[in-house]
Amino acid sequence: MSSNKEPDVMETVDVDLDYEDNVELDDGLLDKDDGVSPVGKKRKRKNAFDVHPHFVEVEGLYKGKMVKKHECIHCKHTFVKGDTSTTSSLVRHLRNDCPVYKRLTGKKTGFINFEPVAKDGENSLFRTETKRAYDQMKCREMIAKLIIMHELPFSFVEYHWFNQLLKYNNPLFQRVSRATIRRDCIKVVEGERERIKKMLRKVNMISLTSDCWTSNQTIGYMCLTAHFVDCDWKLNKCIIGFNELAPPHSGEVISDAILECLIKWGIQDKIGTITLDNASNNDRAATILMHNFQVKNKLHFQGLFFHIRCCAHILNLVVQDGLGTIESCTSKVREGVKYLKKSTGRLKKFGEIAVSIGIDIRRSLCIDVKTRWNSTHRMLDSAIYYKRAFEGYAARDSNYVWCPTNDEWTRAEKVCKLLAVFLKATEMFSGSTYPTTNLFLTEIYKVKREISNAFMSYDSFLKEMSIPMYEKFDKYWGEIGVLMCIASILDPRYKKLSVEWTFDKLYVGDECLKRVEDAETKLESLFKKYHNTFMASKASMSHSNISTSSNEPTQDVDDFHAFLKRRPVETGKKTELEVYMDEPNDECVDDSKYDVLKWWSQHCSKFPVLSRMAKDIFSIPITTVASESAFSAGGRILDDYRSSLSKDMVELLVCGSDWLKSGSKATIKTLKQCADEEENLEIEVLIPDGCGTST
Repeated sequence: MSSNKEPDVMETVDVDLDYEDNVELDDGLLDKDDGVSPVGKKRKRKNAFDVHPHFVEVEGLYKGKMVKKHECIHCKHTFVKGDTSTTSSLVRHLRNDCPVYKRLTGKKTGFINFEPVAKDGENSLFRTETKRAYDQMKCREMIAKLIIMHELPFSFVEYHWFNQLLKYNNPLFQRVSRATIRRDCIKVVEGERERIKKMLRKVNMISLTSDCWTSNQTIGYMCLTAHFVDCDWKLNKCIIGFNELAPPHSGEVISDAILECLIKWGIQDKIGTITLDNASNNDRAATILMHNFQVKNKLHFQGLFFHIRCCAHILNLVVQDGLGTIESCTSKVREGVKYLKKSTGRLKKFGEIAVSIGIDIRRSLCIDVKTRWNSTHRMLDSAIYYKRAFEGYAARDSNYVWCPTNDEWTRAEKVCKLLAVFLKATEMFSGSTYPTTNLFLTEIYKVKREISNAFMSYDSFLKEMSIPMYEKFDKYWGEIGVLMCIASILDPRYKKLSVEWTFDKLYVGDECLKRVEDAETKLESLFKKYHNTFMASKASMSHSNISTSSNEPTQDVDDFHAFLKRRPVETGKKTELEVYMDEPNDECVDDSKYDVLKWWSQHCSKFPVLSRMAKDIFSIPITTVASESAFSAGGRILDDYRSSLSKDMVELLVCGSDWLKSGSKATIKTLKQCADEEENLEIEVLIPDGCGTST
């Protein structure tokens, strides 16, 4: 019997060893090189494979009885748990049968796996992620964020190839309906709302921008955006309201809608300023809100600049007066570009003429949008570049009757040169990711200098054009000057020198000195208010600390150092403002990379009062671009195919998209980049045959 039994054991072992490098024995894997121990001795195991992290214990029916089972965390397949601890079937399942585990580990897939390598050469993080169990709820959350952030319809989840793609990536993916993903989107946005609320609770002052818009449903919407500097000294902006505005859009209706939104967020006592367009109903709304905050004694900055007029809108009003003087030339260029755009043959002929007279045709023509003066400037600028080509084309095409006269070309060149300064200032003021109040003073000087030069010019055309521009510019300058002066002084690069230098260029004699003194007086008064508030809060904190330790014996009465802390500051000591002004200006090699908030964050311990004041001042936006940009998203969400969305759902999607983008590391594009991508205003001049491509 013994002679028959021993070969059976050896034969079984040989079969197992031929299976592959590692041999499956009970609940572990035996290395082939170890062989088999002699009969009667305990086998030695090496490199045992622990399958327990890949299975969870559950209960289920088996032959009509509830039994314990092992469930695969990857494919959810179950195995009845036996009386013994053997795991051979579980190992075989992972190695041979589980499609998800094989795909994750890259075994027998027929594809080459390129694993991302970390900086230190290890990819442990990647391995950890690949072994994570599939979570259907997490997948649904990511799809909801995809729909919100990229403004996709809810029916996107029902697209056939979208589901095929996700099913291919993971066979465990379960298809969801548009109703389900709609509920998921609401849940995601509510989570983001709580995140924003937590941020706003830690902020002392919030600035607002607001604007109105009418959708393709002819429903009026009001967008309200909050701007603030957080605890990390980063400038933030988030849409806190995108509400339907009931007609008529009077000042009372607008102020009530704004106040209702503030109460809903619990920030009605933190509002410092509000930036609005130059409309009479907005003026009325700002007056009502200011009175409301004043009654509650919650008015910041002593009410010096509660209502900020949108600087971009002011510049737009000034520019429109300048463009009105060359309306005939603008109209001709616009119609002429449209005429060329309608035919490929015309564009090709135009390119041939341009090449023949030595014009580089790599530059495109441009068509404008009448409501955007910057696009009109681009159209005129590109047309002036191709001036001789337009004249040559008019001589060859009798149907082309829109070529401007020499006098019109000359006027267009003068206006374009003047408006280039306005364009640069508008682009700088339109930023929402960096402070803009401190940049206003030096840039607006350049604008007024150009208008003044045109007004003092001997050219009758420029002089006549500059008169309405000068009057309109001067109408709004006094209202926004104080804020911009204080912000410029709080910029460590500029300080008081920027105010003195700019006013010396803009005003004459006593008027310059008067305006500089007025700015200094307002700054000192504001600093005193902040200083008193800071000392009051410091005193209340010290009293609370004393009250909490009242049960403990104290020696403050006999402590000399405690006496020094409670002793009032001597009048002869310099204030923080005086110390700051006496220090030399901060030198900067590249102004475009300078972070004024970072400087104050590094010096907040040295200037605790002045830094709080700077944080509030630099959070004030001087344009309503942040609110206006939301209407582009609103227009895409409320397109012709989704015009039946309810007002609550529109607000949820617009606000949710803004909150997700602010919380992600996605690149925030500038206003100009968004405008260029949304509207294809460039018209490429075709290269004639035989000329090759320009390099």
